[in-house]
Amino acid sequence: MRALSIVILIILVIISGWIFLYNDITKDYDEFITSLNKLNKQLVYENWDEANKELEVLLEKWKEHRDKWSIFLDHHEIDNIDISMAKTSRYVETKNNPLALGEIEVLIKLFEIVKENEAFTLTNIL
Repeated sequence: MRALSIVILIILVIISGWIFLYNDITKDYDEFITSLNKLNKQLVYENWDEANKELEVLLEKWKEHRDKWSIFLDHHEIDNIDISMAKTSRYVETKNNPLALGEIEVLIKLFEIVKENEAFTLTNIL
């Protein structure tokens, strides 16, 4: 009976940790999507100065969250976001609007994938 109690406690700790992590990632995800949408809007209107400011905010947010995410998430996903951030930065710097807008959509999808992969679903459990 004591062993069963310990196993149940361990399972509850794991599930609680997973829920905490998912809530944290969801909050971060919302921040990144908001920043990407602001950057997207500036690029649609070709406001390059504002786009550069939004990009700096986005890159700073990523720099802050990247290390924390690397502890819990698959490094392949983080590497993909790093690569896409670098491309986006370069496209905005060179004022290549179509490629910058396309890469922003890639970033949005990458962040969606991270959120989906950490969700408490049957697919992720099995």
